[in-house]
Amino acid sequence: MKTRIGLFTPKKHGRKKGEASTTTSYVEIGTTADLSAKLSDLGARQVGLLRRDRLGATHLEGKMFLAAELNDGHVKWLTAKSGEFETRGLFYETA
Repeated sequence: MKTRIGLFTPKKHGRKKGEASTTTSYVEIGTTADLSAKLSDLGARQVGLLRRDRLGATHLEGKMFLAAELNDGHVKWLTAKSGEFETRGLFYETA
């Protein structure tokens, strides 16, 4: 079964006051290898587990880590049912 994961990366240029600070894309994955391949295609070097609460504030769960260290436990967290109107996704940086 495929699962949809949100991928977030910082906007590079041209951000105006009031605009979002990240660019969002979505990917359908079946395995951790699918997600790793997509991140590789995007040039991701570091990733972090991102949680957005019901008020719109974003938080990283733990610290950023190398994209190559992504494992099944991280994907399990991303795909688990979140509580209290939270959104989960993966934040990545290319440089």
